[in-house]
Amino acid sequence: MQERRSWNYGVLGLKIKPSIPSCWYLKAESRELLYAQSSAVKMGDRAIQKESWGRSRASLGVVATGRKLVWASFLCSIVLVLQYLAQPASADPVLATSIGQCNPVALQATNDSKTRTEQCCLPAPKRARIPFKLPKVHRLRIRRPAHELANDVVYVNKYNLAHEKMNALPPDDPRSFLRQWHAHCSFCKSAFLQRRLNNSTTGYPLQLHYSWTFLPWHRMLIYFHEKILGSLINDPDFTLPFWNWDNQLDDTAGQIPQIFLPYKQFARKKHGRHGKIRNTFLYEGKRRNPNHMPPKILPLTFDRKLEKERANWTHSQIRHANLGQVYQMVYNKVSAREYMGGPYNTNSNFTEVADVNVGESGGAESLHNTAHEWVGNLDNSAYPDNEDMGVFTYAGRDPIFYSHHANVDRLWHVWKGLPDNITRDGHRIRKDYDDYDFLETEFTFFDENADMVVVKVKDTLDIHKLGYKYKSMREADSLWINHKPNGTKASYKRSEVVVSISNTIGRQPTSFKLRRRAPTAADLPGTQALNVQQLSEGVVFEHVRVPEYMYVRFDVFLDLPTATAETDEDESAYVGTFTHLPSGVMTVEDVGQKKVHVRNDDMYRTLNIRFSTSLALKALGITGWNTEITVTVVPRFRPHGYGWNIKGIKFDCLRQEFT
Repeated sequence: MQERRSWNYGVLGLKIKPSIPSCWYLKAESRELLYAQSSAVKMGDRAIQKESWGRSRASLGVVATGRKLVWASFLCSIVLVLQYLAQPASADPVLATSIGQCNPVALQATNDSKTRTEQCCLPAPKRARIPFKLPKVHRLRIRRPAHELANDVVYVNKYNLAHEKMNALPPDDPRSFLRQWHAHCSFCKSAFLQRRLNNSTTGYPLQLHYSWTFLPWHRMLIYFHEKILGSLINDPDFTLPFWNWDNQLDDTAGQIPQIFLPYKQFARKKHGRHGKIRNTFLYEGKRRNPNHMPPKILPLTFDRKLEKERANWTHSQIRHANLGQVYQMVYNKVSAREYMGGPYNTNSNFTEVADVNVGESGGAESLHNTAHEWVGNLDNSAYPDNEDMGVFTYAGRDPIFYSHHANVDRLWHVWKGLPDNITRDGHRIRKDYDDYDFLETEFTFFDENADMVVVKVKDTLDIHKLGYKYKSMREADSLWINHKPNGTKASYKRSEVVVSISNTIGRQPTSFKLRRRAPTAADLPGTQALNVQQLSEGVVFEHVRVPEYMYVRFDVFLDLPTATAETDEDESAYVGTFTHLPSGVMTVEDVGQKKVHVRNDDMYRTLNIRFSTSLALKALGITGWNTEITVTVVPRFRPHGYGWNIKGIKFDCLRQEFT
């Protein structure tokens, strides 16, 4: 397998992708030579410059620059290298649409049924598709935190009424609650095929997680969900509440919001304090973990295996751990690739083994997974798929899903305004991708008029242009922005460290050795950094083969080979957690449910998993570049359910990369 990254060579006016294995890289002198040559002249064709890496080229031509190349030998050597590196492109802008073939969504097999599916296909549009137009904004609608709206009788009743009206729409109406749920189920569980902008299919399933499509697609999903709800109650100013689970300042912010739970009714005149609140649709029939009801607070480091051991954690301990997790997964991600995820590859098949190419989640997606898992039903034989929230297939069936994603959306907006105290330069601006393939990617949604609307990603990036904003949570946000992890003291002798020579993440903590190097100018192309000092350093586990139906989680530490499952995540050496939510999750431990053996272990997703390391290295006092560090993986796999018999997860290599 090969890395799907592209390089720009301005002198030749080319955009290509390397076909060499990404675990191998050119010597620093060679990279510097190529970059210096490419930077010597400016591109004469601005249209070519606008093209993104990953765009197909029928031919490779030399751009007229108006400048003579003094050393012809340099040009010859570059051409030879480019001939070696060039390969067909594979990251064209994708068209995510429900038009065309739709397949049932597969669920994990159980002892009772080996071929379980869910039908999530959407109705065909009754009229021709229309292009999305940014609304005329006279005043911004304000989304407010759910915990502050709990006692707002007018709002809660209105919110519930809108859902009741949505639920009452006929099944063939794309605005119905059924079809809102199905939209997430189908687009995020490979019911459709990928399509290019000319509507031709790539032949691969469509999956809008594990890439840079995750944030903009979910933003527009809840945007249209909100618009439909508002139209059903004739309130154009209606907004969704956001579940402010990153907020460690307000005691109830991290609980499952009261809006989505039954209210206690007090027998008093005028029906008591909450007597007029009617929110039955927001909780009746919703499948949530009964063990995680208030006053329980969502632990963003949630680990099912350690839940009993951490049951006695104080509010202060949970609060501190949560601040550390948001700090790592939001603040510590300075580049678009780190926070938003990697490019969407139109040759990617996320569900089959045959020559799959990789996906790559960003910090935003990784952080959000924990809330899904925690709210979903765990260890309940009646709900083998972790439904509702714990699985892509059913998450959209719970109204809390849209409130959860509103906070994910809010954090994306906040992230772009955070200062850069990460890079050595200290002045890098956090911003969205400016890549052509990203900006021109299109999604289709049904709007409040039941029309199918075609939305380009470039129109989704500014929430104010979309007509809404979030109530400022500046004081609560400042807690995780200014958080300081606990200092990590090394308690080992480097000579005694046992490192693995096998590229396998097993069921016990495993350490790997990684040799670092200094960044060079050749690392700049493809990033948005203005100079080498603005580059963010990271480690990448490349081509990790994750079984599709297996729950996978592991934590990663730098230069702490003594790390175990009990090691506090709020340590300077901790650089993040990876969580994989499968299609169906078998975690049932009761005697009525046997373990499910993996028979078809070639059904896996191949992912690049990235961890940002700049802050951790600084905190650990590792300032030199030419050093060797240990990268320790602490697995938190489940002993029961699908994949219990898998002893290890393979990956191709561990490498350093700058973004």
